[in-house]
Amino acid sequence: MLKNTKKIMVGFSGGADSSALLHFLFVHASNFGKNFIVEAVHINHNLRGEESLRDELSSKEFCKKLNIKLHVEKIDVRKISETKKIGEEEAGRIARYEIFKRLSCENGCKIATAHTLSDNCETFILNLLRGTSVKGLCGIPPVRDNIIRPLISVSRQEIENYCKINNIKYIDDGSNFTRDYTRNKIRLDIIPLFKNINPNFESSLNRTINTLKKDSEYLEKISNKSFDSIK
Repeated sequence: MLKNTKKIMVGFSGGADSSALLHFLFVHASNFGKNFIVEAVHINHNLRGEESLRDELSSKEFCKKLNIKLHVEKIDVRKISETKKIGEEEAGRIARYEIFKRLSCENGCKIATAHTLSDNCETFILNLLRGTSVKGLCGIPPVRDNIIRPLISVSRQEIENYCKINNIKYIDDGSNFTRDYTRNKIRLDIIPLFKNINPNFESSLNRTINTLKKDSEYLEKISNKSFDSIK
């Protein structure tokens, strides 16, 4: 992920996952900017009023403390959702990646997002519920274009432990604890049921996802080969 990397910009919400990622890349992986430059981008979705402003200010304070350059972007997710006639969760995701793409081009850098193994398990179940192909069951790709996800094999519990050991203060997004979004229902209700049966459910599912990735890559390889032969 870090090969030939001169600069990384971390998608930084101020939560546990992105705080751990930003801290790790800046303090350990880059050795305080000696190997590559680490910057951060905070996207204010303007969905939660005072809480959204709190997150922005907290992100600024965190980056100021470590002397990390922070880019702040503001978007109106509710307006995007209404205009495009899509859910707010999807509208926010589309807007974020448009910003990531622009910043990557403008700054000649890779974008690091703080998706974890726990997020990957949620995505697997979400796609399974909706119906999908083998590719859809491969979860979140660790690398896609200039997007890298260094924590994709790390569980949320490990993230919280890292924050505790390194005395990293982070904020909790209140919207993560409501059941307004399907992903939250999966996180709060469905995954705990699986963990009750198998405490190592996330690591077990990760093995399944990796196996499916190999199957998908192989099928794509031989289909491309067949296509090239008749093209």
